[in-house]
Amino acid sequence: MLPEGAAYLERLGGRLEAEGWKPAAIFTSPFKRAADSAQVVARALGCEAPRLVLSELIPDGEPGEALAAITAAAPLAPTVLVVTHIPLIGRLAQELVGEELAFSPGTFVEIAREGQGAARLLRRIGPRDLTSG
Repeated sequence: MLPEGAAYLERLGGRLEAEGWKPAAIFTSPFKRAADSAQVVARALGCEAPRLVLSELIPDGEPGEALAAITAAAPLAPTVLVVTHIPLIGRLAQELVGEELAFSPGTFVEIAREGQGAARLLRRIGPRDLTSG
């Protein structure tokens, strides 16, 4: 991971921690960069949530399979952190909210499920939104 990427993830985790945002579980793809990214954010959050690697979170994974794996791994978790890759993350967001969402690598996307299958986008925080200053 590049130093500027790690610094951004530390700022992101710090912002989320200041807001009181804490995941009950953390899921990553099997790729090292996802696990490393999750570790940086979790450390900045002061979060000890269990971390699980899900093979369904690979870049070209199927959104329905990824959602099923996340739900099966933490069926009662109110909040989860999923660290995966483009294009899967965009396809997951589209599957949940019903519209195409564009965002850059490193973007934090918060989506709330509202009942059976319905979900809405709460916010996006990208690298340009958190400057180092």
